[in-house]
Amino acid sequence: MQQELFQALFEKIRSVPAEVGLAVRGVDIDLRIDINSIEPFRSASVIKVPLLAALFWLSEQGKLDWQERLALRDADRTPGSGILRELHTGLNLTLHDLAVLMIVLSDNTATNMLIDRVGVERVQEFLRLVGFHHTTLQRKMYDFAAAEQGRENLCCAAEIADLLKWMAQGEIRAVDGALLVSGAGCEQMLHIMRGQFYRDQIPALLPDEAKVANKTGEIRGHHHDSAVVWTPAGCYTLVVLTRGFEHRRVAASFIAELSLMIYRTVCHHTQDSS
Repeated sequence: MQQELFQALFEKIRSVPAEVGLAVRGVDIDLRIDINSIEPFRSASVIKVPLLAALFWLSEQGKLDWQERLALRDADRTPGSGILRELHTGLNLTLHDLAVLMIVLSDNTATNMLIDRVGVERVQEFLRLVGFHHTTLQRKMYDFAAAEQGRENLCCAAEIADLLKWMAQGEIRAVDGALLVSGAGCEQMLHIMRGQFYRDQIPALLPDEAKVANKTGEIRGHHHDSAVVWTPAGCYTLVVLTRGFEHRRVAASFIAELSLMIYRTVCHHTQDSS
């Protein structure tokens, strides 16, 4: 199954005028596929997944209280996706509220408030602990001045797929084996991601029996999606990063079609084996 699926995915990726990084990881099934999976891409909002994991790591260390409240300031308002920038100054939100908005609506204002609260250095420390070499948070959302100085947020498909796999398996550990995020924390993260509003890529063509927790990302010719997918045949993670599609709709359809190819192969293989 795995070699045939790899070949089909490879041919489809080769047929499009864009660069694509893809990684699939079986959570409770034997499945691993990598196509350009360690190629760094501008992460866009996919970086919010490791940021969420870092927040849960800090919470479990006692360094972050989810019920702590932050007041929305005019200076916090950030362009792009989200709703907070439209709401009134002084609105009080818990850190948990901000985390939900960051994932479910990809709210950039909420994201930047969280980055200000914990600091880029703490998130980078978490990424080092889990052994990531390509995924990095170096600036806030829409900080173009920092981007022009070379401080760009990056990720690769393999590392995000691994992180989601650990989350779905119920624990995130450091390279040295130390527990960073417990099963309870992992389940809370997945619960947040299951509420995702943007579902026109990996989940779009899947049947109702498939359950998906995902996080998209989009910035200047980059269109991404990352997900945990639960099927009757088992669970896997899928990350697709793209660079070079001219139209968002074309990129979304392409990612949705890749997702359906994987889903059908996993489910049909299990049926054939039973």
